[in-house]
Amino acid sequence: MKNTRCTLDRLFDMFRTHGAKTLTMDDIAREFCISKKTLYQKYKNKEELLTEVLEHISSKAIEEVETVRKNHQCPIEIMFISGTRIDDATSQEKNAFVLQLIKYYPEVFHQHQKSISIKIEEILKQNFERGVELGYYRTDIPTDLFIKFLTTLLFSVDVSPLFEDIKDKKYISTGIKFFYLNAIVTEKGQQRLKELKTKYEELD
Repeated sequence: MKNTRCTLDRLFDMFRTHGAKTLTMDDIAREFCISKKTLYQKYKNKEELLTEVLEHISSKAIEEVETVRKNHQCPIEIMFISGTRIDDATSQEKNAFVLQLIKYYPEVFHQHQKSISIKIEEILKQNFERGVELGYYRTDIPTDLFIKFLTTLLFSVDVSPLFEDIKDKKYISTGIKFFYLNAIVTEKGQQRLKELKTKYEELD
């Protein structure tokens, strides 16, 4: 059983379908046609396996965000285009996988949250610094605090009861990003934000 991307993708699909607790190491060994002994030689317990799968999935989302950043110059536009990738990384959709992860493997869940939060905050910080250089973002705000506000909001969408009556998660996510951007843009940035809002609304 190799640590290939395909293997980790398949493991994630299995956990998402059956749940973090419900899917057993026996099930995984059967799926990959290996003995349970071989599986435990690679992973000492399910917690270790879950940690690796979660790290793989979050890394994929971060890699996609980095690709967007390399291919576009405008930091405001990068926030629009990379939005779905950031959403994927922060998603805590209330499926069996996440609910069982929280209940039965809280340490794995919280460590994953902490790890992905650090990565996203670093990306947002780089985005902010680029925005300041181009005159799009203000310099008179507590940057780190605002970035933590945004990250916290993105993580809360799937678990907060306040959003349960809104089925369109993209609508919520877009609203959060506009909320953040409107708080940090300069007059020049506000004009660019309006242009991009019109552009991407026409594409939807």
